Amino acid sequence: MKEQIIVETHVHICEPRYDVDRDEMLKRSFESGVKKLINIGADIEENKKVADFDRDGIYKSIGLHPHYIDKFNEDVFNEIKGYIVNKKNIVAVGEIGLDYFKSPSSKENQILIFKKFLSVAKEYNLPVVIHSRDAHDDVYNILKEYNLEKKGVIHCFTGNFETAQKFIDIGYLIGIGGVITFPNAAILKDTVRKLPLEFMVLETDAPWLAPQQYRGKRNEPAYLKYIIEKIAEIKNISVDEVIINTTKNAEKIFNI
Repeated sequence: MKEQIIVETHVHICEPRYDVDRDEMLKRSFESGVKKLINIGADIEENKKVADFDRDGIYKSIGLHPHYIDKFNEDVFNEIKGYIVNKKNIVAVGEIGLDYFKSPSSKENQILIFKKFLSVAKEYNLPVVIHSRDAHDDVYNILKEYNLEKKGVIHCFTGNFETAQKFIDIGYLIGIGGVITFPNAAILKDTVRKLPLEFMVLETDAPWLAPQQYRGKRNEPAYLKYIIEKIAEIKNISVDEVIINTTKNAEKIFNI
């Protein structure tokens, strides 16, 4: 029987909170069945680390999170683009997107930079990892406008099914993380109940957003099992069915 592989589509492996035990954390992840991981770059320093972090089973996504848009200039853009073009195992552009809840940057500036990175994804035919907080309408309209061939993932989705369906209709997958385990996540649970597995991928956003079992503590990819179990419970299906389908989706979208 073929070994089951779980794909972690969003983890910040190079985040300083792992500096004390990064190798042990990754060992726990691999031992738990998480054998393929997308290591996310979200700011300038993290991108440098992600670009140079080479391990079997670890792939890279490079971008600029909307919280860090104020650090953007053409030198930064060219540096990030250089990683995307020249480094091995770059499988996506991101984390990019819009954040109207917390970002210190104006909507106009966020949209401008978001579009610049979408142009890079289009030029190099890469999927995107999208951050969208309190900005779903604008994110949807811009993604529809750019119509990338490879599409991507709406990361850390917590919205309702109607919003998820809009993104699915233009080819995007929905990233489900630890929030699904929270007692007060009724809207997301309803979305997952209605959402076919063929449009879903798994993620932790570690070291943040630990599932309920570790809430408030440092998250890590080994905790994907709690997300898988909760999805299976909500949809009344087997854990194996969740793993098989989400792995197939992630492998296809990121070509890994």
